[in-house]
Amino acid sequence: MQIYAAEGTTDRDRVLIVRCVGGIVRVGRTFVPDRSDETLPTDLRVTLTGIERYRRSFGSFDPPHTARVTLTGPSADALVRGSVIVEASD
Repeated sequence: MQIYAAEGTTDRDRVLIVRCVGGIVRVGRTFVPDRSDETLPTDLRVTLTGIERYRRSFGSFDPPHTARVTLTGPSADALVRGSVIVEASD
């Protein structure tokens, strides 16, 4: 996912507008920085807890679509426009 814009932040959650740039993005999955994105902390790990498209909740979305997502994790506030995160392989 590539971050397009931030819409809100709480203590552990970040609501973002993102674009899916590869694969299928699913709720409940953990994401880490893409290897090519040197702007993010290497220990960043966030969990996708919500996907919204057209003001409806979805369980997944795929390229080249955009969505409003909620990511949860202590370092979610490090995500900014242009950041790229991928599903963790573990």
